[in-house]
Amino acid sequence: MQYDSGVCQTLVAFSLGFWLLPCAAAELTREGVIAIIAEAGSQRPNLIKKDLSGLDLSGIDFNKADLFSSNLDGAKLTAARLVGVNLNLAQMRNANLQNANLSYASLYGVLMDYADLSGADLSRSRVTGSLNNVNFAGAKLAQANLGPNSASPRQLRDKLEINNAILNDADLSGANFNYALMSNTSLRHANLSGGQFIWADLSGANLDGATISGADFRSANFDDANLSNVKGADTALGFKK
Repeated sequence: MQYDSGVCQTLVAFSLGFWLLPCAAAELTREGVIAIIAEAGSQRPNLIKKDLSGLDLSGIDFNKADLFSSNLDGAKLTAARLVGVNLNLAQMRNANLQNANLSYASLYGVLMDYADLSGADLSRSRVTGSLNNVNFAGAKLAQANLGPNSASPRQLRDKLEINNAILNDADLSGANFNYALMSNTSLRHANLSGGQFIWADLSGANLDGATISGADFRSANFDDANLSNVKGADTALGFKK
C-alpha cells in the first residue's frame, strides 16, 4: 500500500505524539495520602498497591503504613518517617529518600534503582531486590539484613543487587550483605565493622579508608577492588589484599 508524503508525515507525527504522552498520574494526592494515614488512627494505614509515583510526600509520618507492592517511582520522600513500614515488592526507582527514616522497615524484593537515600536511616531494616546505582552516602544501615532468605538465592527479590552504588561514609556495622552483588560500589571511609559479606561480589569496589574490623569476608570476591588504607584488616575474616 502506497502513502503520499503528507500522509506519512501525519502518521509519524501521530506516532511520536502517542509515545510522548505523559505517564498516568498517581491515583492519590499528597493530601489524600495524609488523610488515609490520619483516618487509620491507631491501625496500620492501608496503602497497598497504591500508585504514588511522582508525588511529593516529603516529611510525612507514615505511621508504619502498609505500602506492599506500591508504586513510588520518582516520589519525593525526603525526611519522611517510614519507621516499620511494609514496602515489600514496592517500586521506588529514582525516588528521593534523602534523610528519610526507614529503620525497622521491610523492603523485601524492592525495585529501587537510582534512588537517593543519602543520609537515610535504614538501621535494622530488611532489604533485598534491585538497588543498582543507589546513593547511600552517609546512610545508616547498622544491623540491617540485606542477605537472602536462602543460601542459594535464585530470584532477584530474594537477593541483593547493589552494583555501582555509592556507600561512602555509610554505617554498615553489623549488617548482613551475604551473597550481595556489589561490583563497582564505592565504600570510601564506610564502617563495615562486624558486618557479614560472605560470598559477596565486591569486584571493582572502592574500599579506600573503610573500617572492616571484625567483618566476615569469607569467599568474597575482591577482584580489581581498591583496598587502600583499610582499617582493622587484621581482625577481618577471609580478607586478603
